[in-house]
Amino acid sequence: MNNVEIHKTADMRKLKKPIIIIGFPGTGLVGSVAAAHLIDSPDFQFGGHITSTEFAPLAAIHDYKPLPAARIHFSEKHNAIVIISEMTIPVSASLELADDIFEFANAMKAREVVSLGGINLKEGGTDVYVVSSDLPVVKELSGKKIAKPIKEGATTGVTGVLLTKGTLTKYPVTALLAEASEDFVDPRAASNALRALSKMTGIPVDTAQLDKEARELDKGLRQTIMKSKVGKRGKGGVAEGGSMYG
Repeated sequence: MNNVEIHKTADMRKLKKPIIIIGFPGTGLVGSVAAAHLIDSPDFQFGGHITSTEFAPLAAIHDYKPLPAARIHFSEKHNAIVIISEMTIPVSASLELADDIFEFANAMKAREVVSLGGINLKEGGTDVYVVSSDLPVVKELSGKKIAKPIKEGATTGVTGVLLTKGTLTKYPVTALLAEASEDFVDPRAASNALRALSKMTGIPVDTAQLDKEARELDKGLRQTIMKSKVGKRGKGGVAEGGSMYG
């Protein structure tokens, strides 16, 4: 056993059938970045942390303050709980962590669980995709053009286990997966995931900062590519190496 434990350090009894939002590392670090942006609002406060003998021994530092890398924040105003991890969850701990989150959701009488993450389809798009144990949710989100359904595929880790448990127990678990880069942290994808979440749940989210970071990242990447191309060119502007495709 990995001894995964969820430690509540705040009184959340005022929450009534809250929504639980999960953001863990993955493609483009979308889940972690989106969840971190969400809980950065003053509406959310620290509510607990998660421990396991399998977790990396580290602390996340925010605003000069060390915090557990895997932790819980909550908002009475939005009737929501956010479970965030800023470290990769070991495969060996994923099953037990998913079980504990599922039990936690039931104990809190949560109305649904929504996991935010990234997906890379090699298309370079900005779409958000939805997978859910509750098929009417898929129909609603796709009908409103909030997210596109996925007919075939697979999702792994904690989210994959939660989706399966939701299907088997008829508990609403949904994954919102924003198309993201596999090569770098993708704030634009995190912004897209949060906008889809906001439309789905009604929780207001200001993504202006993430959008700014995305524009700055795009500018930096363009400059890097241009410098790379210039560096590879020889006399007469012809790329060195003799490639017929340049």
